[in-house]
Amino acid sequence: MLTSSRFSLRQMLFGLSLILIALLDPIGLASSTDEASSRWLNRLLANWYADAGQRQVVVVLIDDEYLQQNDTFWPLPYAEQSRLFKRLLAYQPGAVFIDLLYSHDHSQATPGQAPRVQSQALANVFERYWQQGIPLIVANTGVERGAQGGVNTLPSLAQVSTPALVSWSGFGSQYPLAVYTDLGAMETPALVMYRQYCHLHGCPELPADAQAAALRPPMAVQWGVHQSPLQAQVSDISDCKVPGLFDQLLQALFWKLGSNAQANCAYNLTLNARDLEVTDPDEQALLRQLLQGKQVLVGARIAGTGDVTQSPLHGKVPGVYLHAMALDNLINWGMGYYAATPSLPGSVSVDVLDVIELALLGLLTYLKGTLDAPLLAGNGRHARLRLRPLTAWALVVVLLGSLSAGLWLNNFTPANVLGLLLLSMTLFSQRIQAAIESDVPGRSIFSSQGTQR
Repeated sequence: MLTSSRFSLRQMLFGLSLILIALLDPIGLASSTDEASSRWLNRLLANWYADAGQRQVVVVLIDDEYLQQNDTFWPLPYAEQSRLFKRLLAYQPGAVFIDLLYSHDHSQATPGQAPRVQSQALANVFERYWQQGIPLIVANTGVERGAQGGVNTLPSLAQVSTPALVSWSGFGSQYPLAVYTDLGAMETPALVMYRQYCHLHGCPELPADAQAAALRPPMAVQWGVHQSPLQAQVSDISDCKVPGLFDQLLQALFWKLGSNAQANCAYNLTLNARDLEVTDPDEQALLRQLLQGKQVLVGARIAGTGDVTQSPLHGKVPGVYLHAMALDNLINWGMGYYAATPSLPGSVSVDVLDVIELALLGLLTYLKGTLDAPLLAGNGRHARLRLRPLTAWALVVVLLGSLSAGLWLNNFTPANVLGLLLLSMTLFSQRIQAAIESDVPGRSIFSSQGTQR
């Protein structure tokens, strides 16, 4: 009875410590392994990512080569931007998002031009989009311009464009549909553009407004890995590679070994800004085919700028690709996008998945206690363990795999697969090793009874 009580007390204290670690998350260990699990499964399933969004989303990049070719500089002068967006307008896109902040008027930087003449010329180009019924969405900071040093879109440009929030905090690696700001609830670029897409194609269950969108859970953005089949028509893709599934698995688990398992070319169909300058009729016809009616996002890839995001499949990429992939997710799944499981009633930080993971931790605690304390036979002597260590660990692996698959198929982020798997390996490693050694001739006597005399 004393042995049983001691065993139960140790088991309870051990389980309580695991629960406290999972709930309180000291030094972010649980959060880190949770995000790593999501990236890991995204890597494994990226090969089967749907391509419905890929056929509708196009990224146009302004890069250093474009600046050199046009003998210009960064920030791109308004006169140069006016020409670029007029060329884009000629191809009649369905909607355009510009991932550039127009917070300061730098038109006086060009000699020989009157102040703000160039910015007004750009505003005139923006107005043409409105006149032709092409929504133009511009990056917004969500703060009131001029209040306590806050900056935002220049009034002349804000009047002829739709704002989309590009700056937020408190969501980790997730992508919100809308966020409450100093200017009220504001939608992020993916949702603003998705609304425009739905005007052309029809979509059910859209949030009624920005306030309703802000109440919806943030998106766990999924990334695709295979390039658009149209990319080869506009650029040289001979150096592009897509790592195999086995390589991606190794990279996901052993990320310090390098980035050899990362795709080196973007998933989204990508044009360079200089592609819009073509004059050949056949090339212009191709651009019209690629851009007409499509959701176009314009961003920058300039050396020295900090607008980058982390893709689990590509490493660091220009920030515009995050908005492009979030929009791609919405086109694929609508409001059924991948997200975290719902929070428990009356709780902000504890959700359904936390409860499931706590149940798995309880199972680990029970199994560890069962393996550590031999069961008592009816005659009072120690009997064989009824559950072998390898069997216990296999049971945990099967439960984790089934749970993750069920969550993924229902568009929820997976359980903390890596964290729980590593914990189970750590807890069972000693017993697994002992079980293996007991099966080796000449080792079982020393393992169980010590040296014989």
